[in-house]
Amino acid sequence: MYLAFYGLKKEPFHTTPDPNFLYLSPSHKEAMGAIIYGIERRKGFVAIYGEVGVGKTTIIRAYLEKTSDRKQKTVYILNPVLSFHGLLTDIFRSLDLVPSNDDSAEMVNQLQEALIQEYRSDSTVVLVIDEAQNMPVKTLEQLRLLSNLETSTDKLIQIVLIGQPELITLLNHPTLKSLNQRIALRATIQPLQPKESQAYIEHRVALSSSTGTPLFTQGAMKLIVREAQGIPRRINILCDNALITGYGRQQKPVSISEVREILADMDGSHSSSLVKWAVGIAVVILLAIGVFLLSPIFLPGDPGVSQVSLSERERQNVKPVPSEKMPQESTGQLEGQAMPMTSSGSEIDRPTPPSVRGRVGGLMERTVEKVIDTSMSDGKLRDHTEVASKPIQSSPVTRSVKEGDNLSQIANEAYGSSSRQYVEWLRRHNPQISDPDIILPGQKIVLPEYVKE
Repeated sequence: MYLAFYGLKKEPFHTTPDPNFLYLSPSHKEAMGAIIYGIERRKGFVAIYGEVGVGKTTIIRAYLEKTSDRKQKTVYILNPVLSFHGLLTDIFRSLDLVPSNDDSAEMVNQLQEALIQEYRSDSTVVLVIDEAQNMPVKTLEQLRLLSNLETSTDKLIQIVLIGQPELITLLNHPTLKSLNQRIALRATIQPLQPKESQAYIEHRVALSSSTGTPLFTQGAMKLIVREAQGIPRRINILCDNALITGYGRQQKPVSISEVREILADMDGSHSSSLVKWAVGIAVVILLAIGVFLLSPIFLPGDPGVSQVSLSERERQNVKPVPSEKMPQESTGQLEGQAMPMTSSGSEIDRPTPPSVRGRVGGLMERTVEKVIDTSMSDGKLRDHTEVASKPIQSSPVTRSVKEGDNLSQIANEAYGSSSRQYVEWLRRHNPQISDPDIILPGQKIVLPEYVKE
């Protein structure tokens, strides 16, 4: 979508853990070193901690990709909410083993025999448990049984626990004291420092750009770094959405205005500014009505109710109308003559003179034209007439993804149908989406006009 516009060979800010874009901050290097040393030296247990989105999964996948040509078998557990028997079943399946017995103790014995065979052939078996903080305490407690599978010098299976800081608290549980003591190496991945965050963005752009042209202004870069708070995943989301918005506005490089817009969309403040804009219009319209009502003219009213009379100047501006074109019984006396009176003594109402209507109408138009518009780029109020004087540029419509959205739902909303051709149309113009059922809240989706091919 925006690749050609920004001179990119590939998308630089995918939210998936792509090892090709690995950026090693000091804490990332420490975690990578702990994994490499722990596995190659057959230390048994290695634990990697880190907040959501700091790059824990990217680190382990980068290691596994580098070791793909070695004699190593990896069991990767993505969903750790398992019983110990369920864990053993997953391990057997990954190693292409068929359990001879459904009993967990017998399965452990059979696994030990298989691990010994792998060890003799100089092959390493690695068990990686991602999101380990979600594993039941009972399963973790029994996990130490696998660490007992060893020779006199080496562990037969290397276990890497990857989890959020809650994993530290979990391992300090009294029932897991024995497991906690078996962890040989630990490392914590910290959020990036501001300079590291900027280097992270520049690193990804350098790997993707075919021109070397900066994608962001310095102001936009600083705002992204500040708002992301050192979390690589959030940096990716902000940068990707900023590029989509910049493409929609044909803005190159992306300025601070586009970053402010996506931040407003993501935190919901954009809707509040629209409310202020609508309230501003309502207030101006009410003021215009008030000016109209307070003008010194006769307004239509109930018969017999005296209205404010015209000023002398306004009376002089009214030109006589020939009697044959304006019957006296319908228009009353002409200028200079006394106004007819009702039986109660009040003057009979007469229509507002055309000259006065023109003066009030012009005032009404000038007042309504002063509609307050909210500028999304600087947050200040400006005259709507100033905005109207600028040429309107057509650009693709973008939509911010909400919690629970999927591409079929967005296609139905945009085109009135969720059929395959509309979904494929959206995917073609939003290449950052690899799975139409998995889109992240806060992402920008471009909704181009559908053209039948």
